[in-house]
Amino acid sequence: MLKPALFFTLTVLLGLISIPALADSTSIEPSIEGYSPVSYFTVGKAEKGHPDFAVRHKGKVYFLTSAEQVEIYNQNPDKYRPRHDICSYSLALGQKSQLDPTNFKIVADTLLLFHKSEGVDGLQKWNNSELSEQELLERADKQFILLQF
Repeated sequence: MLKPALFFTLTVLLGLISIPALADSTSIEPSIEGYSPVSYFTVGKAEKGHPDFAVRHKGKVYFLTSAEQVEIYNQNPDKYRPRHDICSYSLALGQKSQLDPTNFKIVADTLLLFHKSEGVDGLQKWNNSELSEQELLERADKQFILLQF
């Protein structure tokens, strides 16, 4: 049987071994390519976050730009996370396309991100669609749920 002092020492040493791996936020793969989800709402543009201001929510890691953004985010994390983690317009069409975090729109107080490449702009197609935004959102949400399975 381990003596209490030895058990305590081993526990502390094992804890110290794992701390650097958790503390090194530069090794964490951030969601939305490291852009701060709070910036879309507070400054109306895409801004790269920093690993020093990493937050975790529902299995995703987001890099924010400042301690102030961390405080804002922690008040209501669901408000700031993107509605989908792939292009919302592509989803509405039943397709799956990567997103460009600088190509975004706030709709119904939620963050939508879109694909953008040479010749294809998901946000532009979303805005020019014959369907209403509500219809596009409903279609995208349904497809997103189906893709989860």
